[in-house]
Amino acid sequence: MRHLPASLIAFYIAALVSGSALAQNCYESSIVSPTPFMGNNGEIFKLADGSVWEVKYEYEYMYEYNPDVIICPGRGRLIVNKKSLNIASVAGRTSARPAQPATAPGRWDIYEETNLQGSISGTIKAGSVFKTVSGNVYEVTGLTLQLVLELQPDVMVLRNGEVYKLVVKGFEEPLICRKLN
Repeated sequence: MRHLPASLIAFYIAALVSGSALAQNCYESSIVSPTPFMGNNGEIFKLADGSVWEVKYEYEYMYEYNPDVIICPGRGRLIVNKKSLNIASVAGRTSARPAQPATAPGRWDIYEETNLQGSISGTIKAGSVFKTVSGNVYEVTGLTLQLVLELQPDVMVLRNGEVYKLVVKGFEEPLICRKLN
């Protein structure tokens, strides 16, 4: 991972937070997926530390490929190339405190990272069924209407209790699903 200059890090942290206690919650990382990172509302991204986040109320169209970032979980902020974005935790590390239990309301854990089988084309809507190369089968239960054409796309499956969220490369939005097997 590339490291940002210390002076740049100090500048960004000082600009984001006042007081040394809050500054301790910020740390360096890099975005490992998606590629490119756009910085638009609803975009789910994964950091090098394995945590998963969602961009909130931002529309930046950044086209950044594996950018180095500063993340301040306690403030809900991500700094990418001088831009500060609103974010929310989806799964994984949210602060320096111990992780919350997987069953906490609103908490998503990474269930698997794999690929969908075969080619996916046409309209995706509630009732659509997908099988992963790992053998799991999911049915879309949430509201969605997407037109896609992807060949064995990467998928990160998040889980909260019995609800699954499929973050599929090339899809406009995540798919809310139930597991059939």
